[in-house]
Amino acid sequence: MNNNSFLSKFFLYVPVKLIPAFMGIFFVFFLYKFFPGGQYVSYSVSVTCALIAAQLFAGWVGNSFVYHFSGSDDKTGFFSSSLVVIFFIAPLAGILAASVCAFFVADDFVFVCVWALCVSQVLFFFLSSVCQADFLVWQQLKAALLQAFVQAMLVFILFEQLGVDFRFALVALTAGYASAVAVLLFSVIRKLGFTNPAKYIDKFMSVVKSLYQYGAALSPWIFGMLVMAAADRFSIGYYNIEHGDIYLSLKDLFAGGAGLLSMPLLMVVHPLVIRKFREKRFAANIIESSFGFLIVAFSLLWCALHFVGFDFFERLTGKSIDVSLWVIFFSYVSVFLNSSSVYIQKRLEVHRKMKLLAVLSIVSAIFSVVFSYVGGRYWGIYGVSIGLMLAQGLYFLLVAYSIHKKMSVYRALVVPLFVAVLTVTAGAAYYYALGDLIHIDDWRVKSALWLIGFSVLSLLALWKGVKWGEFTKAII
Repeated sequence: MNNNSFLSKFFLYVPVKLIPAFMGIFFVFFLYKFFPGGQYVSYSVSVTCALIAAQLFAGWVGNSFVYHFSGSDDKTGFFSSSLVVIFFIAPLAGILAASVCAFFVADDFVFVCVWALCVSQVLFFFLSSVCQADFLVWQQLKAALLQAFVQAMLVFILFEQLGVDFRFALVALTAGYASAVAVLLFSVIRKLGFTNPAKYIDKFMSVVKSLYQYGAALSPWIFGMLVMAAADRFSIGYYNIEHGDIYLSLKDLFAGGAGLLSMPLLMVVHPLVIRKFREKRFAANIIESSFGFLIVAFSLLWCALHFVGFDFFERLTGKSIDVSLWVIFFSYVSVFLNSSSVYIQKRLEVHRKMKLLAVLSIVSAIFSVVFSYVGGRYWGIYGVSIGLMLAQGLYFLLVAYSIHKKMSVYRALVVPLFVAVLTVTAGAAYYYALGDLIHIDDWRVKSALWLIGFSVLSLLALWKGVKWGEFTKAII
């Protein structure tokens, strides 16, 4: 892949992930603003149950598909068999998600809403993996646009006509995923074709076996990762912890920002790392540069949130952030560690050290559950946020140890961190200068001027703090 090819794919992936991230951020603002007390927690737990089951069931098939697709001689047959498998397991995933959710959320029709949401997500995640494997970026972009439109319009209509309720938000999410599935399925079948696996049962069983052999080992790892990241939500729902609504809404806001920052790059880096592995080389420079990008980007985002974002959140929602800034920061660090681990664990992933990854993630998930529930019981929202951060930090350190001899700590950490600290310091000085030296009192003018100036600093920091040449020099 030459420079132009890499950049074109990267910038095409940006809107593919930017649109869902933007919609996630929109839903956080919109739902937190209108939901009565406690409903955001019910909504969050419902979505999390569906998401865990969907990624658990679709994740091993999707990852197996990406891994085997490029080496498959019969891509049509391989896709057709994989699609049949996913249609079989989607309803089972929905039943599991809905059953778990019913333990935490007892409202009417929640079981049906969560089941439908999970089924649509399973199909969507798998078809997205198919598009990723074959670089069908335009198809993903069209699906993302339709999904965003359907979700936004439907949630407005339902809230306006039927009233504000978290179950209507679940219906809107489901309809959006279903519309995206229709677009992706049509596009993929048109590109790859479809053949009835019943006509070649031996090949079908061979595909199922290959998917299972690679993917079955992924399931415990995926499960551990998902539970580790979501333990705080279940703890808050179980204990009905005070300030749970604002904590979860801000965490969802951070997760949306993390998707916006990291996922477009990851979708390009993942197949690149796999190809390097097949060439008997470890893409250490690419992992270093990816981690450096996350350090700089997350630092800049926190600075923007601290000086402008949280104030804007309060003004837009009409609700104050009545929780300690430390709790918010712990939550933000947890999201950063989770995003960073996705890159750092690539060496174990491509070397198929799935048992080791599963052990590390499950151990960390157990710590996350224990920390979150014990912390939530005795220290409330402080305990929940610290417990999650410690568990995410444990997993990050464990996977980082596996590649510490393959990476340059200086390039991966020191230089990006120095650039990030320098930029954040300059941003803070600029913010206080606007108020204390220039005496700008209008918050709108002050915020706009600060964002303009800090955007320039951020672009400079990303340019100097990230080794972009390591990506553009890569050959696929």
